[in-house]
Amino acid sequence: MTSQQAQNLSNEELSATIEHIAGIINDSDYVVGMTGAGMSVESGIPPFRGADGLWTKHGTPRMDGYSQFKKDPDGWWNRRTNEKIDAHIIELRDALATAQPHAGHYALAELEKQGSLQSLVTQNIDALDEKAGLQNLIEIHGNRTKLRCIECGVRVSLGDFVPLFAPDPCEQCGGLVKFDTVMFGEPIPDDVMAASREEIDKADCVLAIGTSATVRPASGLLWIAEAAGATIIEINPTETKLTPICEVSLRSTAGEALPLLLQTLKI
Repeated sequence: MTSQQAQNLSNEELSATIEHIAGIINDSDYVVGMTGAGMSVESGIPPFRGADGLWTKHGTPRMDGYSQFKKDPDGWWNRRTNEKIDAHIIELRDALATAQPHAGHYALAELEKQGSLQSLVTQNIDALDEKAGLQNLIEIHGNRTKLRCIECGVRVSLGDFVPLFAPDPCEQCGGLVKFDTVMFGEPIPDDVMAASREEIDKADCVLAIGTSATVRPASGLLWIAEAAGATIIEINPTETKLTPICEVSLRSTAGEALPLLLQTLKI
């Protein structure tokens, strides 16, 4: 395993590790990326955990949000539109409204275009991967710019529109409609989980970028890939639970490392 600490990483060491990663990617048949909150932090979106995390500042929310929503969806929408919701949700919503993709997002999109990356599974809800141009994208925790029927799973894109009232029932099946983002206590939609597992099963190399590898069931996919023989590469400023199973663990941010990786692979 190769591992460097960000504060001690020289330009030469960074370049050498990037070249090592590029070599692994070139020798791989199917490369899947998995991104976590670290990608969003670089776009100004605060994480939930850690010293500057939303839960650290505002307290850990109740874990029964989904069941409460189903009990009283109209009441949930009324509280949301009148900002009578958790303070951490208001702060997150404001940050999401102004966030833009950074160099790491655009580098991933270019890696996909040139065939170095086959798909991306993201735990982020910010829609920045889509905005950067990624095509084969699986948003395992949903997308804040979409609505989803909890019965049939049909999704509707909102763009920049923010509903002021509870959406009408699903036009396809009459089911209850909510934001596509997965709430506490809500299972990952079956179609999304199946698509994520299908990509992981194909992968002989997985790039884990900006993820602490602690949120289940998404993080479990990384151990499934490793158990099946895939090479795991980590790009993260800090050590994580994933580090011990990584072939390469680069202590860097996505915004720094991914453009360099793209450049190296082009050469």
